[in-house]
Amino acid sequence: MPRQKKINNELINQKNSENGNLETQRKRGRPKGSKNSIKITRQDKQPTTEQGENKKYLLHDIKLSSLPAIDINDNPQVEQRINDYFLLCADDDIKPSVASLALAFGFSRFTLFDFIAGRNKTITNKECILTLKKAYDRINSYYEHMMNNGKINPVAGIFLMKNNMGYKDTTDHIITANNNTDPTTEDITSKAGLLD
Repeated sequence: MPRQKKINNELINQKNSENGNLETQRKRGRPKGSKNSIKITRQDKQPTTEQGENKKYLLHDIKLSSLPAIDINDNPQVEQRINDYFLLCADDDIKPSVASLALAFGFSRFTLFDFIAGRNKTITNKECILTLKKAYDRINSYYEHMMNNGKINPVAGIFLMKNNMGYKDTTDHIITANNNTDPTTEDITSKAGLLD
């Protein structure tokens, strides 16, 4: 703070205290109590894996990819595979995902999207498509619960929801006319200069 400004502040504070006015001019700078606060560095924010976590995820994916093939048009088999998938996620303490659900069936998440949207005609049984859609919606609901309860980083959650669940950032544009009456034929022709 420049010397002149500091002197002026001291004079104002002295006058206020002489007049019985306890109000003093606020100081600029850091908030009170923040001088000794811990600074969080970028390294502190980086996610880290504990010893054995990578092994846990890899073994989970190996279990999923080594499941025996099923008839994708047999609804009881599809339901059983979905139940086995969610139970395996619970047993391994791993969050379910669209990619790992697709892996449990032996196809990619894009193929799963195509099945659910009806673009891939390999599944002819409508019940199987609805069963897959319910499993997909269950994962969507799970991630919404996790985000609402602060269990998933919001940026990661937004990324997952946009890429896997079709969420989008949208802006609505509402256009209204300036007048409440429709123009008459005479108004249009006079503006166009067709009438003299």
